[in-house]
Amino acid sequence: MLGADEVEVVVGQRTAARRRGVVGRAAVAVAAVVAARGVVRGARGLGAHPLEVWAAWPGDEVVSPRAHVSTHAVTIAAAPERIWPWLVQMGHHRGGWYAADRLEALMGAGDFATGRSARRIEPALQQLGPGDRMPLSDGLDLIAIRVDAPRTLVLALADAPLDWVWSFHLVADTPSGGRSRLVVRTRVDTDRWWLRPLLAPLDVGHAVMQTVQLWRIRARAEGRTRHG
Repeated sequence: MLGADEVEVVVGQRTAARRRGVVGRAAVAVAAVVAARGVVRGARGLGAHPLEVWAAWPGDEVVSPRAHVSTHAVTIAAAPERIWPWLVQMGHHRGGWYAADRLEALMGAGDFATGRSARRIEPALQQLGPGDRMPLSDGLDLIAIRVDAPRTLVLALADAPLDWVWSFHLVADTPSGGRSRLVVRTRVDTDRWWLRPLLAPLDVGHAVMQTVQLWRIRARAEGRTRHG
């Protein structure tokens, strides 16, 4: 049987162990939050140069300054005129999104006129002007609010609880015009309080899909995708 002094020592050891456990769990939680924030912040600028991230792009003025903003980019060995047709024909019931066709089909955004994301430029899908609708799914449309060929395409989500602007910008990267930067800016905001906590996590998923889209547009514009 333990004496009073020994009992006090044991109780003190157990209290200290519990405190260490609480502190340890708190440290893990803080580290997880910091890591998650780092992932989200990193996802917002994949492939983009700092000047591209901080630059103002057409379409920024449509969504409020408090919006979640991401900027992704890729260098393509082609002139803007060769890349532009791939952007114009995007869409549900059009040429697709050049990302994850099967996943988009599961999400209801992957029924494409070309069967899968287009592997060639489709003349019948090249008509797009300001005010035209680019279907996102059967129930949602993107509206082309700015179409400046072959430089700027700004799309805004119509009739939805999210204020979402998706803009594509082509900038010649060499004096000869044989190489371009394709910069994609996304701004998203909402007045629905219950949706706001979801915006930051959505950045990560969007970054993955956006990166795949950019890589596949690059492959198509550079002629590195099998046709047919």
